[in-house]
Amino acid sequence: MPLLSYGAQAVPGHTRWHPEIPAVAEVISGGSVRMECRGFWGAREALLCGPIAVVGAEPGDVIVVDVLGIGRADGGPALDAHPGVLGCAPGDDALPVEVEPDGPLLGRVRPGLADYQPVAARALRSAALAGQIVGSCADARLTAGSRIVLPVHVRGAKLSAGDLHFGDGCTTLDGWIDLRVNLTKRGVERFHVTGPLLMPA
Repeated sequence: MPLLSYGAQAVPGHTRWHPEIPAVAEVISGGSVRMECRGFWGAREALLCGPIAVVGAEPGDVIVVDVLGIGRADGGPALDAHPGVLGCAPGDDALPVEVEPDGPLLGRVRPGLADYQPVAARALRSAALAGQIVGSCADARLTAGSRIVLPVHVRGAKLSAGDLHFGDGCTTLDGWIDLRVNLTKRGVERFHVTGPLLMPA
């Protein structure tokens, strides 16, 4: 299984969304994190880095994610760089009925573990919630300076990002993305946030 690096720690990525994929690290409100991402996984799947747990986040809260910077792993130019996908884990009510899994990557929920099959059977493809729960570059290019407001559906929010694109041709490459995360308690109720709000740079 390919690994993604998070700082000095190698952690597995995931190609599907599911609330039971465990977080690989934590960030406090106001804190920043660098996520080092692989370029792609096959023809139909975005390979995501994370999830990152936001300390204190609960369903009904909102997290505000600022894109501080994006760069290529090889140090090459990062013109118009943006993630293909950025979002929080869905709640259980957003998951489909069971389907026959086709070998998705589920982070630390690895094949052979007892919980792999049940999670794989209900996990959503990486782009399945784009525009509804997940911020997507199909809606707006989330370049450095962009802000994304995301409702929280599970404890810890479980933020993931990946499928980094570079240049006008949207070439998908290995790279890194720096994010700052702020937590707003009861933000869904207070500000009537029902889906991702994308504010491009």
